[in-house]
Amino acid sequence: MSPGLFTQSSLFGIGIAFSPLHIGVVTLLLLGRAPLRRSFAYVLGWTLANVLAVVALLLVGSHFALSLTHGEREQVLIDLVGAGGLLALGLYQLTPQATIGEEGMALRLMGRLPDFSDGVLVAIGAAGALLTPENLVFYLKEAGLMLINHPGLSADLELTSLYALMASSLLLLPPLAWIGSRGGIRAAIERLEDWLQHRAEPLVGVLALLFSAYLFYEGIHGLEVMARGVAG
Repeated sequence: MSPGLFTQSSLFGIGIAFSPLHIGVVTLLLLGRAPLRRSFAYVLGWTLANVLAVVALLLVGSHFALSLTHGEREQVLIDLVGAGGLLALGLYQLTPQATIGEEGMALRLMGRLPDFSDGVLVAIGAAGALLTPENLVFYLKEAGLMLINHPGLSADLELTSLYALMASSLLLLPPLAWIGSRGGIRAAIERLEDWLQHRAEPLVGVLALLFSAYLFYEGIHGLEVMARGVAG
């Protein structure tokens, strides 16, 4: 696997993984009954959805006239629309309204978590991944990366595994820390849960703005490639 593919796939995966609300849900599950089993059930749903979304886009891209090559119209549109969406999300996350809204959602989730079975948690984790709007941008970019480079079946599996691991990495940190400490970090997890509820929105906003700038750069560069192609 080339370093460029490794780096880009890792970047798209981390963009998906940095979701404080979902990290907070996993953290809350550690404070209830069967903490490891239930938290891993949620992460399993999240991971499966992220992988299946990319697989679905790969199938669509390989069977229809959808070009995700850099400099092609579809890819430029994805980059620019995605950049605009992430810009709007980033600016919103830096407003007080985002803090109020996400705190309310976190409190509602906190009240309902004890009622959910393992199977329902898998489904909620999958739905959470698919219903997070900014994830669609990263799904499209990951699928485009694989369609453009055609690394082969073995490399496809390696790249998909890397992407899946990175997309779940931050959600896995709380349960892995729980295992490493044999449950001795409960107090620290309670503090983390409070921080994720009340103070994570600015970090989400900054990350969204950084990814927005990256996609704007990709889109503008793609437009230049398109213009050179037309002129040629």
